[in-house]
Amino acid sequence: MRAYGFVEFTVRGTDPDQHGRLTVLLGILAVVAGLLLAAGRREWGRMLATMTGLMVLLTAAVDLVQLYRGGPFVNSGLRTATTVGPGLWVIACCGFVVLVAGVVARFTRRPVAGGGEPRR
Repeated sequence: MRAYGFVEFTVRGTDPDQHGRLTVLLGILAVVAGLLLAAGRREWGRMLATMTGLMVLLTAAVDLVQLYRGGPFVNSGLRTATTVGPGLWVIACCGFVVLVAGVVARFTRRPVAGGGEPRR
């Protein structure tokens, strides 16, 4: 973020007033959802992936809106220009992928050992 064209401020996701710690927690939950899906616990994995993906997308959207509306200096009277690095966009894309994985897991069938009817 630049103020008056010459002073630059860096805002990191792990700063105390940002959502980086929440994003890390949601990332851990996304990994747990993937492990549940891989282990055959499809209902729990699917629900956890869907909810985690939605929360990551919501968090990224809130951060993007906040940053593009002026960030931490919105009411300071400073004239600022905000640029968003690639990290927040990567988080948003990953949240979308986790959400899609949760939704797709609902509609895929897993074959039963022994050649019987496929299970959901």
